[in-house]
Parts: sequence; structure tokens; C-alpha cells
Amino acid sequence: AFPVETMAMVYDPKTEDIIDKDYKDLTAEMYAKGHSFFTYISDSADSLASCCRLRNELSENTFSPTSGMTGIKTGSANVITLNVNRIIQNYFGPCKHEEVVKKELWNDSVHRSEFVKYLTSILERVYKYHIAYKTMLYEWESKGAYASSNGGFINIKDLYSTIGINGLNEAARFLGLEVSNNPEYIQFLQLVLGTIKEQNKKHSIHDKKRPFLFNSECVPAESLGGKNYRWDKSDGYWVPEDENLYNSYFYNAHDNTSVLDKFILHGRQTASYCDGGSALHCNLQDHLSKEQYLKLIDFAVSQGTNYFTFNIPNSQCDDCHFITKHPIKVCPKCGGSHITQYTRIIGYLRPITAFGSDRKIEAEERTYSTL
Repeated sequence: AFPVETMAMVYDPKTEDIIDKDYKDLTAEMYAKGHSFFTYISDSADSLASCCRLRNELSENTFSPTSGMTGIKTGSANVITLNVNRIIQNYFGPCKHEEVVKKELWNDSVHRSEFVKYLTSILERVYKYHIAYKTMLYEWESKGAYASSNGGFINIKDLYSTIGINGLNEAARFLGLEVSNNPEYIQFLQLVLGTIKEQNKKHSIHDKKRPFLFNSECVPAESLGGKNYRWDKSDGYWVPEDENLYNSYFYNAHDNTSVLDKFILHGRQTASYCDGGSALHCNLQDHLSKEQYLKLIDFAVSQGTNYFTFNIPNSQCDDCHFITKHPIKVCPKCGGSHITQYTRIIGYLRPITAFGSDRKIEAEERTYSTL
């Protein structure tokens, strides 16, 4: 339902370089020319990226040619998203507003183990919801209700039931952690993401006729991020006053986090704990050179940043309809000042004028790194 153009490359772990040098060169060249797409890198052809942050592990190397044939059929049948900020605060209970207490509790290894049990109890409930929903899909499919299944394009058994994740940044900030490239914050991400990944594997049902496979995804939450923020604020939970919605990045999108730190935060230290994938949306003020993109591809390989894109605002003149893949305020063709900018909400590339009210505010606060 949501295909995203992705350049997929395999690298050699020994040399830490992309195997197909021509394809690597083409990828950097296309970025430099202003094209908007994602890059997926892996050390073997054992997984598939099919969405703006969705990665599916494949149990067998069953890739087949797509020239007139059906390739891998995968995706999500359903997504149920966890509000991590609310979950963290529910766990702390009455002491949630006491700064010293929550820091001491979180830094205690025994207490973190108790939190894992608490999160697991929530997940066990969510798996039941997923199984009930997918069972309904199986029943409808068996009665011929889905044209795509009838035509052999995709089957319900091929689809994952996905645990969505939102509010990670905000949960970390509630605990007093700095959202940046530091050991404390990375350990927090590993604990939350790793627990969900472990439980996904434990609860997946590998039945040949009706399997129930679970994965996790840091969902874009284009509209849900704002809803979660408002619901939590209305219900008396702590929410950041310098935000109006929950982010879907591992970094803070509104500060001066360096480009390299963004790659590190979305690297193997965190990506390996997220079985459904996460994507680095690297916001830049303008396009880099081909040589710079090649350097960043090399850095992505070294850090294990396996899914990323570069997000540079595009512009369209509303008077003469001139389009450029750069952010401008005055049209170079007609001199008009009625300019519409296009940027990614999170996954979707859309005109800012078409954003929801929450996202319009967030777009104005978003930091685009300079060259």
C-alpha cells in the first residue's frame, strides 16, 4: 500500500565497502542530482526494505526476478502502536514527577528488570489483539473476500503483525536522559527495542497454514504523534513543552545534532534491536556533492546504519509553477514570492501546506543541517 523507492546495496564485512562499486557510485550521483529516495544496505541478501522504515527479515533467500514475475510478498497486515512515554510514566506511578527518584530507579538494574516484565505484560495483551485481528483476516481470505489474494499477488500468511513504537524520545527525556549520542540514551533504546524484539520472536507462531509473525517498527506516526501528545497532556502526563507532538526519530529533530551523530544513533547499536526496521531521515538544508554522499555511504557501512534517506526541501512557484529541488523564497524564473515547499512529513514527501495542523507547527521548528 505504501511503496517507497529504495536503492538496496550489499557490502562486504571484511572490506566494509559496497560490493557493486558502479551501483554505489550511481546512488551517490542520484542523491547529488536531487532525487529523493531511501538507501538500504546489508551484508547479505537476507532481508527486504519495503516502506519508509519497514524492514523484514527473511528466513530463506527466496528472492526471485521481478521482470514479469512475482517477487517477495511481504508487509504488515496490521499495526498496533505503543506510546512509550505513557508506558514509562505508568510504570513509575506516584513518583513520576520526582526527578531524583525516577533517575535513581531507572539506573538500578533490578528496577530495569522489573520494567521489562511490565512492558512484556503489555505486549502479551497486544499479541492477543493481533492474533484475533489476523484470524479475522484469514477467515475473510478463505471466503474469497480479497481480490489481491484471489489473484495470487499477496496472501495474509505472508504479512507481519507489527508492534508500532512512538514516544521514545519523550520517554527518555522524562527519565532525565539526554537525547544524543551517549551511552545512557543508547542503552535506554536498546532495552526498550530489544525487549520488544525478543518478545516478538518468542510469541510468533510458525504454523504452515496460518502463521502469526510479529515484528516491530518505529512508525512515522504522521498524525498519531500529535494525538499521543495531546492525549497525554490532557490526562496529566508529563510532555515536553518545547514540542507539540511525539517524534519518530532516534535523535532530536529540533536541535543541532550533527549528521554523523544521526547516523550513529540509527546505526547497529540500535538498528540490530529493531526487527522491523527504523530509518534515518537526515534533514539537510541543501544537497551535498557526489563525493560527500559517497563518504556518508561509507560511514553508514562502518556504523551499520542500514536504512536512511536525505531530506532536502523542494520548492514550487505557485505563479509560474517552476519546480526546483532546493528551498527558495523567490522564484528565479518569474521573481514571484508565492512559494510552496515540499518536504517529508516523516515518510511521505508532501507540500507543507497539506500537512496536518500539528505537523505544520513541527515543520517550522525542524532543524535542517547546513553544509
